Amino acid sequence: MEKISRKEQLLKELQDLEEPNTEGLEEEKNEPIQAVKGAVEEPVNDTKKPVKEKKPRTAKQIEAFEKARQTREKNALARKQMRDEEAIAIRKEVEDKLVKKAIAVKKKQIKQEAILDEISDDDTPIEEVEKIATRSVAKTRLKREVAKDFPPAVVAPKYYFL
Repeated sequence: MEKISRKEQLLKELQDLEEPNTEGLEEEKNEPIQAVKGAVEEPVNDTKKPVKEKKPRTAKQIEAFEKARQTREKNALARKQMRDEEAIAIRKEVEDKLVKKAIAVKKKQIKQEAILDEISDDDTPIEEVEKIATRSVAKTRLKREVAKDFPPAVVAPKYYFL
């Protein structure tokens, strides 16, 4: 019965469209068209298969899902703790490096102050002051040059052919 009524309805719509009805079209044109967000008209198709109802889950399936959810939460918490521990370890390493660098800078500053204290005596002649100043600079240059003088660790092999 539905098919017949649907056919009749479509035939009526087709006849209405075939008739030249200009009065109705003009009235429709004067009315403002308002679009409603989210309201999309979909054509009605009776050819669609009816939606199949889902089977209800069994008690074992529900228990297994709850167990999986708990395991997922536990693993997420463990990953978060690992990330926090790694962040703390990285922060501690950076802090240790910073402290070591600050100590090295402070030692350098103390050495420079000691040199300046030796120089600051009014009785010392200028020649000795120059010797002391060049000595500290020469030591650092010497250390750099010694490090540069060593050949690279990789030595090319020598081949002897007979």
